[in-house]
Amino acid sequence: MLLVDTQAKVFIKDEDLKLQIARKRPLEKWLNEMFTLDDLHAAGFAAGHHSSHPKLDQSNRTTSQAVEDRRLALFAYTIETINMLIVPMVDTQKEALGSMGNDAPLACLSQYQPLIYDYFKQLFAQVTNPPIDPFREKIVMSLACPIGPAANILEPSAQQCCRLYLEQPILSLKDMEALKATTYKGWKTKVIDIVYPVHEAAEGLLPALNKIREEACSAAENGYSLVILSDRKAGRDYIPVSALLALGATHHHLINKLQRMKVGLILETGEAREVHHMCVLLGYGADAICPYLVFESMAELQGEGVISESLTEDMIFKNYVEAVERGIAKVMAKMGISTLQSYKGAQIFEAVGLSDEVVDFCFKNTASRIGGVTFRVLAEENHERYRIAYSDRDCDNMVLRNPGNYHWRSGGEKHINDPLAIASLQDAARTNNKNAYEKFVEATMENVRACTLRGQFELIKVPKPIDISEVEEAKEIVRRFATVLITRSNSFCVCVRCNSFVNFTWLMIQEPAVQSNYCLQITVCHCLLLKRRAYTICVIAVCPRGRSHPKGFGRINPSV
Repeated sequence: MLLVDTQAKVFIKDEDLKLQIARKRPLEKWLNEMFTLDDLHAAGFAAGHHSSHPKLDQSNRTTSQAVEDRRLALFAYTIETINMLIVPMVDTQKEALGSMGNDAPLACLSQYQPLIYDYFKQLFAQVTNPPIDPFREKIVMSLACPIGPAANILEPSAQQCCRLYLEQPILSLKDMEALKATTYKGWKTKVIDIVYPVHEAAEGLLPALNKIREEACSAAENGYSLVILSDRKAGRDYIPVSALLALGATHHHLINKLQRMKVGLILETGEAREVHHMCVLLGYGADAICPYLVFESMAELQGEGVISESLTEDMIFKNYVEAVERGIAKVMAKMGISTLQSYKGAQIFEAVGLSDEVVDFCFKNTASRIGGVTFRVLAEENHERYRIAYSDRDCDNMVLRNPGNYHWRSGGEKHINDPLAIASLQDAARTNNKNAYEKFVEATMENVRACTLRGQFELIKVPKPIDISEVEEAKEIVRRFATVLITRSNSFCVCVRCNSFVNFTWLMIQEPAVQSNYCLQITVCHCLLLKRRAYTICVIAVCPRGRSHPKGFGRINPSV
């Protein structure tokens, strides 16, 4: 870069210009304003703040105490959730893997009470390979992100750097308590309970959402730096509002009131535990998440011997976070996003089965093409989970439900591929039994109707057939179809650089619809490859139908 200063009549070299810009503001001093969780812990310890949630005592645990925690059922945990997802994450530091495809019903067709996260499908770059390999190209991936009040980016100042820098978005129980009690650098935190009384039943959800978002807006206007949406009070007396609903409603309300950049939104929730849950929360504006019920449940399971006793509380947290980090990185890579700052709040999701009233209130500008469940349905399902968790009949809630979301179970969720259909198919294949095949078709079609949107379609017969003259002729319809056929024929040309013969291939693509052939030539001469300069010459020619391109001489021009 070279700058010509016409007023001073001097030339400014590249190094001098960059040095002049760098010295214009005290950037190094500004960066010292940024702080981390370690700084908060140190400040809290110096001030005498201690966690209100001491480490769990494992000495008096019973063999079934973990699954007897009724909060697990309240937040829709299942046996599969613990055994197939969370425990492997803690043991292996990796997200649990399964086969490609999911033959369980969509959330809007489920006979159980799915969490609202299941209504969202992650969008992705539709190419044959991921834009980013999150593991081999880990150097470009980052989950680090500053949170808290953000100053005007058009007016550079030290306030832009006075933020909390997080290496990753998952918080431990100790981190959560430090954030609640912090007064570091004048910051203060507002904790908002995202619950409503049991006696309000299904009618309490929408008023609770309105109350939550108004409290958050008031906190932003009154100078709070962080807003924590917490469902810690959920239990026998209070029903939790879904963390995603509360977050979405608050996030968009703050945007509408021009207050979103003044506060950081943090979630303390027992609902989120899977990688997909974390991604949806981050995609809809969460700055950090503390899945407290995961950590508390893992501590209890460790006392029962399900998790190795050699793992300390910090190791359980680090293993779980490592698994979540890997999962989030894989999801971001599908869209070619390498940093959490770009993914956060981007709403790169599509809703399947949510009504417009829910989307407009909590997930504005999210595509929801088919409509679906309303706030009333979500509230009733939420209340049903409460009734299951805190039923007066103890025998109904001693053991977590296992509806078979991943493995088929008799009486559980429907699956497209169930044992009855597979057994009928095997019988038909082995014995050429027509009746068995018909049973397979019948069972499969029934499962498709129960699990997929396409199964919901029905052909409606018109009472009066249309006249045959209004039907387009078959020969006209066929013209719009194309069958692609690729053939090869060898040819050669002369390189003008080395005067050598070069073989190349013509790709003959036949399309009957347009009654013509397209020839594509791709040629690279070895003399160019030796110079590590690969030239690709592409020639497209149209040949008469039914004739191959004649072999002959051509010339490669390296300057092309």
